[in-house]
Formats: sequence, C-alpha cells, structure tokens
Amino acid sequence: MVFYNLIKFGNHSDFSYEILVQRSGDNERIFKDLDIPIHRIPFSTANDYKNRLIQFFTTEQFDVVHAHMDTSMPIVLSAAKEAGIPCRVAHSHNARVDIPEILWPLFFLRHHPYEKFATHLFGCSRIALKWLFPLRWRKGHVINNGIDLDKFRFNAGTRRQYRAENDIAYSTKVFINIGRCTDQKNHKFILDLAKERIDKDELYIIIGDGPLFSMLTKYKEAHNLDNVRLLGRRDDVAEWLCAADVFLFPSIYEGLGIVAIEAEASGLNVLATDTIPEEANMHLGNFHSIPLKNKTLWHQIMSKETNSNEIRSDLSHKALSSDYNIINVVRTVEYIYNDI
Repeated sequence: MVFYNLIKFGNHSDFSYEILVQRSGDNERIFKDLDIPIHRIPFSTANDYKNRLIQFFTTEQFDVVHAHMDTSMPIVLSAAKEAGIPCRVAHSHNARVDIPEILWPLFFLRHHPYEKFATHLFGCSRIALKWLFPLRWRKGHVINNGIDLDKFRFNAGTRRQYRAENDIAYSTKVFINIGRCTDQKNHKFILDLAKERIDKDELYIIIGDGPLFSMLTKYKEAHNLDNVRLLGRRDDVAEWLCAADVFLFPSIYEGLGIVAIEAEASGLNVLATDTIPEEANMHLGNFHSIPLKNKTLWHQIMSKETNSNEIRSDLSHKALSSDYNIINVVRTVEYIYNDI
C-alpha cells in the first residue's frame, strides 16, 4: 500500500510508473484501477532471474528502480545497476527489534548486499534503516509511510451505521486490530486478553488473513470466545476503525506499523507494544506504549474511558497537518527521484 499511495498521489505529468512483480497477487487490482502497467518476471534461479531483469530494464529504459521486497532486493538492484539505471532505491519496511541490537552485526554479511547496489536508501523509520543497511543507514532517508489521512477521518455517521449493521450495541467497547495473521502480529495475545475479559461488555475485532488464521479460529472456538470476531481480509478498514473504540497493536516487532497511523488518524486510542518504533506515534495524544510483558498495565489502560465523538473528530483534524499526509511524503520522494 505504500507504493500504491506514492503512485496514486504522485505527479503524473512528470513521472510515469510501472509495477514489476514475480507472481500475481490480490493487490494487482488496485493498481489496475490506476491504469498502471504490471509486469511479471517469475523467480526460478538467481542467475536466470537477474539476466531476465537486466534484459527487461534495458528494454524499458527506466530512470528509477524502487525495490521494496527484501528477499529479492539485491538481485533487482544489481541488475538495475548493470542495466545503467541511474537512480536505484532500496526501501526497508521492517526491523527485527525482537533480536537484541547487540547481535545485529551478525547479520552484516546477509544485509550488506541490500545497500551495496543502491544509490538511495529509504526506511519507514530510523530503526528500519539501521536493520537492513548496517553500513550506510546514517545516509538514508526516513520516508514516512504516508497515507490518505482524509480517508481515515472519523465519521460519527459511519460509526452508527456500521455498529447497527453488525449488531454491535451502543454500550459495547470495541477493540480492533488489523494485520496479517502471523507470529509477528501476535494475535494470540489479543485472544488471551479477550479470554481474561470475557465477562465485560467488550468485542474484539481482528481484520486480516494469513497462515495463522485457521489456528486463531480454532483457539477462539475451543475457548468459546464469543466476544471475538475474526473477519479475514476486508476492504472497509476505515469504516471499521470508525466503529471501533480502541486499537490494539501487540506486535512483537514492526518496521513502523502503518495501521497505527491509520487508527490514530481515526481518533482511536492506540495501545502498542514498546517495541513499535517512535515514528509510529503521531504525537496527537492518543498513542500509548506498553511493555508486552506487563499484562496488568494492558488491562488497566484497556479499562479507561474511550474518546468521545467530539474528541475523535478533533484528533482526525489535527492528523491532517502531520508529516504522514501522503501529499507531503510524495513530494519528498519525487524530489529524491530527480536527484540523478
């Protein structure tokens, strides 16, 4: 979604965009809506993939290659260099903060190729730069994961509508999380909270699919967690944020956590683990950093009063002037693209 927003709000009179992927995916349809060409080069072996990339880059004559996928980034950027592309961007979107930073030098040999062939280094946070680009991270650019903040502005009418359509009482406190069902996102922590608070008028919403979705569903059923709804993949995230009261973000690690930005922009209180990068805090006053092991503190803050509609509307308005406004982020990226 980061690159989608960069393209959607980009200056199409000065830049044209094309997408390169290894295989078809669910997100292709949103780029087709923008009339963006999508190319596919399947991965077979590293040498074959690189040779096909060089041929592709040479034929198409690009000025910029912006690589986002960690696993193939060194191959893509080395091919771009051999093809003579002057601007080669390596973009880090994550950081393994669950691994003690003192051990990060052990990953040097694996990570060095990521920065070796790049002319510019981007990271969604300072820690994401440091994780993937151990030698040159200080020369990198922190590029905020800008979003269309107006899309996530709180709307009281949407809140009433979604609660009514989904049989959620006015008095019910709704906790929500959005993210792929993987170990990193730590959804079982949310289910355990729900189990411990089963006697309260609360509802827990998890939006997202992934490899652990079936396991989470079985856990919910085994413990009779009627206060939990696993909704799978959804296209109405902004609307569900309006309907909710609190955003739970117990990830074990994140490069940034763009969903936290979306939740803050919707005026929700965000309860996040203290491993989430500082850049995820928009400093609106509704972001709370909590140690994952301090379950008592999680329960205490979860029991506090939620923001009123008026407060949420005010927070949404303040968010529009932040550095996460996609218009400001796009202009920064385009300025760097032109630095060739």
